[in-house]
Amino acid sequence: MAAILSGNKEKLRKEALLKRAKLKSLKVENISKKITNELFKNFDFDKLNVHLFYPISKNNEVNTWHIHNKLSNSKNLYTTIFDESSKSWDCICFEPTAKFSPGKFNIPFPSIYKIDLFKKIDIILIPLIAFDKYGNRIGYGKGVYDNILKELNTNCIKVGLSLFEVSLENIQPESHDIALDYCQTPNKLFKFKLKDKI
Repeated sequence: MAAILSGNKEKLRKEALLKRAKLKSLKVENISKKITNELFKNFDFDKLNVHLFYPISKNNEVNTWHIHNKLSNSKNLYTTIFDESSKSWDCICFEPTAKFSPGKFNIPFPSIYKIDLFKKIDIILIPLIAFDKYGNRIGYGKGVYDNILKELNTNCIKVGLSLFEVSLENIQPESHDIALDYCQTPNKLFKFKLKDKI
């Protein structure tokens, strides 16, 4: 593997965000639908505790409401909200029929929920800006998912969702980074670890 200059995350983040910003909303919507369809071909979510992120619309993120709607028969879904009093991110569970409001960073969150444990999650769908062939990911740089991933049980399946295909440049991981198990793009499911298809 070619040597990689330290600190390439910020460069790759800027490049990917610029590329994403150029996408028209209809294009993002179409890509999001393809990602959703492929995801449900590749994973059986039945009876699993699923942690889902919800899109910040102005950021041209994967529209995970399509995934949410397909999981509408689930007993509970999981997501993360910011607790202003403790200044930390908490795991919550909620019914799929709950109403949503914008929260920290304009991330949608359910109006009715209960605090729960990250260790209960069987599969987590993770937002990202870019990823490489080793399962390293680049987020917004706020460390939210770095902290969440540390709290998961060892069997939890970590699946990134990406509007774009794999980065041609390898991402220089930092000591605290936890790699993905899979990444679903519109065209392919990338597998980074040997795990059975669920």
